Amino acid sequence: MKTEKSKTKGILLILLSLVLLAAIAYVVATSLSGQKTELPTITPRPTAEVVIREKEVEKIVETEKRITSDVIQDGLREMGFLLTEEYYFTEVVSFSSIKKFLIEWKFTESSFLASYDGVVSAGIDCSRITVEKDDEKKEIVIGIPEAQARPADIDPNSLIVYSEKEGTGNHISIQDYNNSLIELENAAEEKAVERGVLDRANANAEKMIRSFVGSLVDLSEYSLTFERLP
Repeated sequence: MKTEKSKTKGILLILLSLVLLAAIAYVVATSLSGQKTELPTITPRPTAEVVIREKEVEKIVETEKRITSDVIQDGLREMGFLLTEEYYFTEVVSFSSIKKFLIEWKFTESSFLASYDGVVSAGIDCSRITVEKDDEKKEIVIGIPEAQARPADIDPNSLIVYSEKEGTGNHISIQDYNNSLIELENAAEEKAVERGVLDRANANAEKMIRSFVGSLVDLSEYSLTFERLP
């Protein structure tokens, strides 16, 4: 009998302990549910890549502000005479000289027929360029001179002689050849101009200048126009 009573008493104590623990747990849970814990606000920090790009943008903006009319103008003028077009040619030159000998009343003739290859170059004198940059209106106006043709450059190694005849006492001299080349150079330059070498040189000059200015200034924000200088 005593053993059964002891077991019954032990079971009651365990049950009371469990009830007590359950009550304590309920009280604690109820008290915690009435309190709200505010989590700290976390501000995201920019990554290294974002910081670098922001610095690059700031640098570009700052550089744009420093690109003045003088900066662009000085850069263009340093180009000197800018060749923008070339006209290649092959020209035939002829020479004839007739001398009369009064003693024997005879005539002697010397002549030659030859061809040369050469090139006529054209471009603009960049030392005369003017630049006006208006940052408020976002406008850039560039004054450029008309294109000019350079004297023909003849390749002496391209000489082809088709015929040559020397009369008695009437030799062909180096001066005869030189005089013929001068005539050839003048004729080649005139032909190059007639065939539009200066027009193409002007158009190409504007393209090159636009490309140069575009490397310094964002032309999506600025308008660029050209004016011909007198």
